[in-house]
Amino acid sequence: MDEDHYADIEQARAQLDEAAGQLEQARERLHAAVLAAFPESAGEPAKRGVLAEVARRAKFSREYVAQIRDGKAVK
Repeated sequence: MDEDHYADIEQARAQLDEAAGQLEQARERLHAAVLAAFPESAGEPAKRGVLAEVARRAKFSREYVAQIRDGKAVK
């Protein structure tokens, strides 16, 4: 292998690391948005249908959204 191949490997790895960081930021933002969607997180009474609607829009299962809401989701 010549130096061009090594440089390509290093560039690809750097690109992957950057994308992984962006993915983690997006995941944290989505989790925060899911949590904020629940009225009870703002001290208000719970509303029917929020869990299902949040799950549909986030494209998560209702179980996972409930785990996020309850602070039990693994990050």
